[in-house]
Amino acid sequence: MSPYPKWRETSATRFSVDVMANLIIEAGQMPDAAIRFAQGIGQVWTPEHLVPLRTRVRQQHAGQLRSVFRALDQRFGEPNGQWMGVFRAAAEMAVMVEVVGDVLPAGDRQLLRNLWATLLRAT
Repeated sequence: MSPYPKWRETSATRFSVDVMANLIIEAGQMPDAAIRFAQGIGQVWTPEHLVPLRTRVRQQHAGQLRSVFRALDQRFGEPNGQWMGVFRAAAEMAVMVEVVGDVLPAGDRQLLRNLWATLLRAT
């Protein structure tokens, strides 16, 4: 059983408009250096206690995830690159944070957003 049984989603309007627009913009701004960083990552794992949230996001927010994935594909032009899995995992975790908002403890929010933020800052 999840330690966060009362997950609730943030406002649908806020999530779908503001947050998705920001994530799509950020995807388009990923630096080239992020590819080198991603190539050095062997695997990305969702913490076990957050797997139920990941499953729900994949099922209930597939369209939003695909929008961010498309933006990443357009940015890098290599949708089948081996390193694209790192970008997709980072995007998925960033969406997870936004779906449930402040219900997640600060440490979990930071952990889930960290890879996306690190890729954005890659030099």
